Amino acid sequence: MEARYKKIRDLFGGKRGAVFHVPEYQRGYEWEKKHWRDLWTDVDRIGKQVEQHYLGNIILLKRDSGSLYEIVDGQQRMVTISILMMSIRDTPHFGTEDGRLDDVRLEDILEVNRGDDPEPKIILADEEAEEEFNKLWRGEVEEANGRVRKAYEYYSAEVDGLEEQELEELLNNICDYLRVVETVATDPSLAYSIFQSQNERGKEVSPQILAKARIHGAAEDIDDLEKSKEITRRWGHIYNLLEDNLGGPRFQRRLRIRRPMTQILINSEVPTPRQVDKSELYRNFEKVLDNYDDVYDFVMWFQDQVDIYLQISSNSYDVEGRNIPDDAIRHLQYLNSASTHSEVLSLAIYNNIEDDILLKENFRLASILAMRMELSSMSSADTRDAIYGTAAEVRKTKDQNDIRQTLRDCIREYTPSDGEMEEYLKANSMNIRGSWNFRTLLALVSIEEERRGPWKMEIEDLHIEHIAPRNTYGDPDYYEWRERLDDDRFEQQKDMLGNLTLLLDSDHASVVETSFSDKKRTYSDSDVKIAEEVSRYEDWTSEDIDHRTEDLAKELIERWSL
Repeated sequence: MEARYKKIRDLFGGKRGAVFHVPEYQRGYEWEKKHWRDLWTDVDRIGKQVEQHYLGNIILLKRDSGSLYEIVDGQQRMVTISILMMSIRDTPHFGTEDGRLDDVRLEDILEVNRGDDPEPKIILADEEAEEEFNKLWRGEVEEANGRVRKAYEYYSAEVDGLEEQELEELLNNICDYLRVVETVATDPSLAYSIFQSQNERGKEVSPQILAKARIHGAAEDIDDLEKSKEITRRWGHIYNLLEDNLGGPRFQRRLRIRRPMTQILINSEVPTPRQVDKSELYRNFEKVLDNYDDVYDFVMWFQDQVDIYLQISSNSYDVEGRNIPDDAIRHLQYLNSASTHSEVLSLAIYNNIEDDILLKENFRLASILAMRMELSSMSSADTRDAIYGTAAEVRKTKDQNDIRQTLRDCIREYTPSDGEMEEYLKANSMNIRGSWNFRTLLALVSIEEERRGPWKMEIEDLHIEHIAPRNTYGDPDYYEWRERLDDDRFEQQKDMLGNLTLLLDSDHASVVETSFSDKKRTYSDSDVKIAEEVSRYEDWTSEDIDHRTEDLAKELIERWSL
C-alpha cells in the first residue's frame, strides 16, 4: 500500500486507461448545496488567499492490474470535482463544434480512451445517479435530473460570469493547486479496514455502510467467485427489502436498516448489551459476524431474521404476519402501536418459542405490557427501556414454557398501576391528530372487540368519530350542541375518551352532525357496539362526557390487565 501527495489532475489523469468505480457498499451521491459551496470557496481562495488547498485523503483499491480503481473513500469529492469540470467544459470558451474536448486538462479528469470512443472516468454505483451523471458527461444537460443536475447548475451559475482569463486560472488552480493524499491498496481486506477506520477516527460513516463494507471485504477473501457474488447479492437484497418494506411513522428513512439490524443483533446468540446505540452498532455487528466461521452462514442467518422481522413489524398498525397464527396478529398490532422499538421484544419471543399456542399467548402478554405503558403515556425513553429490558429477560429464560411467567413479571415491574392508568385516562385527551392517531384507533378497537367476543373488526374500515364535533364552538350550525355543553370545559373535553367512538367509514361519511338527535339515528343503526351504545343517551352534555370517559377508562384497564 502506498500514499502519495498528488495534484487533482494527477489523481484522475495519472492512471492512463483506468476508470474509477464507486463500489456497491458506498452510499449514493449525497452532497448538497452547503458542500458544493464549501468546495467552490476552497477553490476560489487559491491564488488569492492561499497558494494551494488540501482536499483530504482519497483511498483507492487497485483492480484488474490497474485498469479499474474502486473509490473506497472520497467518492463525494471526486464526483463533485468531475461535475465542476463539466460546468467549465460547457462554457463557450471551451466548447467545440464536434463536442469533443480540446483541452488536455479537462480530458485528463473527465474521460478515458480505451477504444474508438471516450468513456466517463467515473462509474457510480447507484444506477439512477449513474444515468444522470452520464447525461451530464455527454452534454445532455436538459435531460439530466437529480442531485448531480443540481450540483451542475450550482457550478454553472458560479462560472457563468467569468472571463476567459479567469476560467483559465480556475482550471489551472483545480488541476494543479488542489491537492489530495492518494492511498492505493491492492489487498481488498486492507482497503475495507482503512475505510472502517475512518469511522473510528471521527469521520461520520453510518454503521450500515460499515457493515456492508465488512461483508464485501469478507466476500472478497473467498476463493469461490460464485459464492462471493452470492454473499454480496444477498446482502444488497437484505438492505433493499428493509428500505422497500419499512416506512410510515414508525420507521423514519434513516432507521429502516439501522434499527432492524440493531434489534436482530441483540437477539443473536452472541451476548450483546440490552440496548445498542448508533456508536456501538458496528462494533457489535463485527462481534456477531466473527462468531461465524463462514460469512455466508452469517448472511443466511441474517436474511432469515429479516424475513421474520418483516412479518412481525408494522409501519403503523399493519402486520403482514405471513407465518404468524391469525389470532396472534392483533396482539402484534397492539404491541407495535405502543412503541417504535417493539420488534426487539416480539423477535425475542418468536425466536424462543416453537409452539403456536404459546406464541399467541406470549404475544398477548407482550401487548399488555406495551398498551399499559401507552395508555398511561409513559415517556418514550421509559417505554423503550422497558421493551428492551423485557426482551433481555425473555432471552435469558431457558424453557419456552416459562416465558409466560417472565412476561407477567415484567408487566408488574415496568407498567403503572391500574389506579395510575385510570387517573391519566380520566384527566387527559387522546391522540387524535397526526400520523400517530392509529394508537387511539386501536385503543377504541380493543374496547369494541372485548364487547364483541371472538368477532374481529376490519381496522381499515373504521374511523374515529367525535360525538360532539371538535369544532362545536367554531361552527354556527352547531348551536344545539352549544346549548347543552359547558363552553369552559369543552375545549379540554373534546378529545377525551368519553367524547370518542368508532364508526364504519360508510356511516362516518353520511352522518349528520348538526345535533345529537341527528347523530343518534346513525349511531342506533351502527354495527359498531360502542357507537350503538351512545344512541341510548337522551342528550349529550359535559357531564355525560365525563361519565363516559370514566366508564371507558375502566373498560380499557380491565381489557389490559393480567
